[in-house]
Amino acid sequence: MGTFLSLAIIATAIFAAYALKKFYDRPYIVNFALAAMLLLIVVRTLMLQPITGLGYAAIIICTIAGIFQAFLGVKSIKASQQMEA
Repeated sequence: MGTFLSLAIIATAIFAAYALKKFYDRPYIVNFALAAMLLLIVVRTLMLQPITGLGYAAIIICTIAGIFQAFLGVKSIKASQQMEA
């Protein structure tokens, strides 16, 4: 399971990098890709035993950043829908 999550983190990071170049006009795709990557990092860090202080810091920071990225994604979708209407 740990190997799968590590590969999923790498794949999500590659997609986020690709989305930065390809989907410049749709920032919500990048926001949600980054939020997914941060969520996967949190899950992978939770699998570490024992979790050290640095692990807890990573969990807290990545959780806050993931929530912020998801919020920015929703905000971007709403803004793009208002521009289309």
